[in-house]
Amino acid sequence: MIFNEVMMVRRTIFTIAMLTFWLVGAESRNACAAEKDFNYLIGRASTDITGPAVGVQMFGFVRADQITEGIHLRQRARTFIVAEPDSRRRLVIATLDMGSVTHEITRSVIERLRERYGDLYGLDNVIIAATHTHAGPAGFWHYGADTPLGGPFYREFFDAIVDGVTASIVAAHDDLRPGEILINAGQLDHAGAQRSAPAYKNNPEQERRRYDADTDKQMTLLKFVRDDGAVGTLNWFAVHPTSMTYYNRLISGDNKGYAEYAFERSRRDAGDRAFVAAFAQTNCGDVTANLNLDNTGPGKDDFESTRIIGERQFKKALELFQSAETALAGPIDYRQQYVDFSSLAIDEKFTGAGPRHGCPSAYGYSFAAGSTEDGGGHPLFKEGMTKRNPIIDDLARKLVPLPPPSDELRACQAPKAILIAPGAAKPPAQAQVQPLGIARIGPLVLVVGPVEFTTMTGRRIRERVASILGVDVRYVVMAGYANGYIGYLTTHEEYETQQYEGGHTLFGPWEEAGFRQQYAQLAQALAAGKPVESSVQPRDIRPDVQSTPLSTDYDQDPPGAKFGDVVKEAKAAYHQGDQVVVSFWTGNPRNGYRRGDNFLSVQHRAGDGWEPHATDADWSTKCRFKQPAAKDAKHGDEKKARPKKSSAIPMAPGPMTLDAHQITITWDIPSQTESGTYRIVHFGRFKSREDGQVHTFKAASQNFTVQ
Repeated sequence: MIFNEVMMVRRTIFTIAMLTFWLVGAESRNACAAEKDFNYLIGRASTDITGPAVGVQMFGFVRADQITEGIHLRQRARTFIVAEPDSRRRLVIATLDMGSVTHEITRSVIERLRERYGDLYGLDNVIIAATHTHAGPAGFWHYGADTPLGGPFYREFFDAIVDGVTASIVAAHDDLRPGEILINAGQLDHAGAQRSAPAYKNNPEQERRRYDADTDKQMTLLKFVRDDGAVGTLNWFAVHPTSMTYYNRLISGDNKGYAEYAFERSRRDAGDRAFVAAFAQTNCGDVTANLNLDNTGPGKDDFESTRIIGERQFKKALELFQSAETALAGPIDYRQQYVDFSSLAIDEKFTGAGPRHGCPSAYGYSFAAGSTEDGGGHPLFKEGMTKRNPIIDDLARKLVPLPPPSDELRACQAPKAILIAPGAAKPPAQAQVQPLGIARIGPLVLVVGPVEFTTMTGRRIRERVASILGVDVRYVVMAGYANGYIGYLTTHEEYETQQYEGGHTLFGPWEEAGFRQQYAQLAQALAAGKPVESSVQPRDIRPDVQSTPLSTDYDQDPPGAKFGDVVKEAKAAYHQGDQVVVSFWTGNPRNGYRRGDNFLSVQHRAGDGWEPHATDADWSTKCRFKQPAAKDAKHGDEKKARPKKSSAIPMAPGPMTLDAHQITITWDIPSQTESGTYRIVHFGRFKSREDGQVHTFKAASQNFTVQ
């Protein structure tokens, strides 16, 4: 009997203990679940969008002599999607290593997304923005095709961009998982300088005194975290990617591309190969990376300057990333509207000078001058030009066949001396209807526009939007170069000086007031939860533009050799810090062009096989193509000393022939490289004269040691 009572007591104690264990465990699990109760769904992805490596005029400097010759850093589309867990509300932010994003690219991407997802993604909740690198190929513009402004249009390149951006968004959509977003902000010094001081100083002194610098030095950063840790980061900082000057002929993401590479490489070295780091652009319209203000610096050549400015952005981003603690919370929302800026009525409360209106788009003389601090300069053009010159007007008509500006248009655009007026053509030779948008994730607000906002235009618009939405102005970000491109946006006072930026402000002296007015209306609609409608729509010119083929007829066989033969062989041994240089006979990479091509691999011996160590996506490598049999052009070299200012356009290279190419591959061996046996492999192709087909091949250098 006693034994039975003892056993009953033991069973009771055991039952209580088990109940306690499960209750405590349940509380613990619930607490853990509460900790994992993330606010958003987060997806991220990165895809290649590198353009043709040879024979295409580069974007940005508008120089006929700056033609692609190879690759230093590949171009990528980095995408983040943030979604509310229990609704269809979501926001796409894609950052492209490109000079600009045309509205035709944006529309094409959204059309493909709608084929797959219905109305889940549209222009209101998709932001496709460029970093504005000047070291990427052009040839993807529909407007201006086959003119000095646009050059040839290559549909193959355009389609590759659209394919790559769409693939990036689709991959980010498939990657959506519960997570949280931490936000941080801080000041970054010595990474940009005011390049348009006369224009900035023309802003009211009382307004300028409110700020401690003549550029925006704030970096705003998002840290994306899921239950398995940080998966990505996105930041905005204002600096022009012009560290690679117009002497450069290699595709590169410039200083922002370096920062992206450095951040992702640091995570890759730690074992995280899927981490995505996007360094996006904001109001950098008058901010140069050339700190010497003469198209040089702070490094001894373009590559060192790119690394220095990129590394400063990377280190600041890493600091903000590591210290980020404030989590975003709140709904996702957005508004978008098309606006015809050629005739926009602008209220006097935004102009401060009575009712005004926009003008049909026109470029000024000072646009042709370029930014002096970023290498501009020409015998005919200078910044600040406001008086007409009949010789220049006649020359402009011959180069770009557009109707001359009317007296009414000249008066509307004054004091701009009009060089050409695409908006005056019938129909306009440039899109007059442009997309504007505002998006928010809780307290973070993105002001989305297709322009290069100057420092003060960004400040004015941010303050107006912040006051309407009742948010901290620090968390209002100008997301420029987004969903289209129509040049610069200066304040009225900056426009009056007609520096380069004012000459490239296309819709007249009150354009910034018009932008501010429209953003205020979008912010008011967002705050009130009301929809907005567009009374105008942009014209779709995609079916009307003829494409120039990228491919040549064939590749001529190498003289006395075959494709893949080594021209310059590697040495037997190198040390860390040395440069390896090898060359091979190869074909024109425009033949059979496709997105994601890799032209080289530095391989490390591992047992009986080889492991990839670096590719043409790495900072330590470069590949350059040339046709030895063709007449060599005598143009600048990035590594050679050059005049600090150029007053004449260098000689353009001769036309591309069918002669075989040589690819020269360099590898600057990093100091931390493991000792061992290596080789350099080239992945090439050529178009056969016999069958007209593109054939691929692989060629390798001799093995060499790194000690």
